[in-house]
Amino acid sequence: MRSPSLKGNGVSGLRQQLLALCEGDQWPILEPLPVTRFLGESFGISNVSAYRVLNELFDSGHLWRSANGRYYLPEAKRLLEKPAPMACLIRRLEEWTVVGHEVMQGVDRQCGDMDRAMLLVHDRVLFRQAAASAPLAMGSPSELHQAMDDFLLIHSSRISGVVLDELWPDNVLSAFKGRLQSGVVLYRQTALGFLGSVSADANLAARMIVQHAQAKGYDKLALLMPPGKYAPAEEMATALRIAAVGSFSKPATLNFGPGVSPAELIKSLRKHHKRSLIVATEDNLAADFLDAMRSGGLDVSSNIGLLSTMGSRIASEREITSVGFDFREMGAMAAEMAVSGKLRHSTICPRFLAGTTS
Repeated sequence: MRSPSLKGNGVSGLRQQLLALCEGDQWPILEPLPVTRFLGESFGISNVSAYRVLNELFDSGHLWRSANGRYYLPEAKRLLEKPAPMACLIRRLEEWTVVGHEVMQGVDRQCGDMDRAMLLVHDRVLFRQAAASAPLAMGSPSELHQAMDDFLLIHSSRISGVVLDELWPDNVLSAFKGRLQSGVVLYRQTALGFLGSVSADANLAARMIVQHAQAKGYDKLALLMPPGKYAPAEEMATALRIAAVGSFSKPATLNFGPGVSPAELIKSLRKHHKRSLIVATEDNLAADFLDAMRSGGLDVSSNIGLLSTMGSRIASEREITSVGFDFREMGAMAAEMAVSGKLRHSTICPRFLAGTTS
């Protein structure tokens, strides 16, 4: 809608034209009315007289005055007083993991509770993966820097906080101190003091895993890591290596993924004479490895046990024992933190879910 011209004579002429705009819905709803100086010049009256007319119409409910002092049609209040949405800068929707879905369910729930709209911003540079068990590929630091710069240029003035996918690395985010306001990183720790984070309590989870392994009579621990670098898996592996000191020898790392023959790996496990608990740091990996063990004829939970450190729907549906996390609660905590601006580094406590694999 184009703004109609406002021009006439005297105070009464200004009042009549403004009333006509209100009643005829002829003015763009999100556009402020002209300032008093313009109205005074257009109607041959003083700025003070123009202000009095605007204020009278505000008092009568024909106009609405915003916090910055500008006047609008009254319908603008409903739209302009809505709080700014919270942004989620994440991988593309079709590439969300089950964990990603559970996290975003928590974000959505919390935004609903806060009556806050949610802006989803997907970035193709952030995440590329052919299959759940394939190595993930990310953009280069320069590509990710450009993606973040573009996001802030477009959206920073229109949002009230941002929740960041765990794949955003600190070495990229560090360049945006002072520009990235009220940002919260999901499912990993961050060393950047200007950001908040909601991560898994890997240290407590690792101690629970060691206690479970001891209670079940396992002699060895082994780590099953996803291909490539994945921060939550790395944090869990580091915590387990520390927790195992004094109770188990240093957990071996098993390679399972592209370029690795499942049959050869299962064959090597058959040679083990000690009972081993394999700790998978990612649920898709745990499910694929469980299939490989069963196909190879290994007696899962007897000599070789399997435990996951995520505990998403993938693990529970396959009855995989897990020391995992409530990812919905993780998402809700991150959303609350981003909107409130009260940034901190919080952790989610693990929960033990009994299964048939250990």
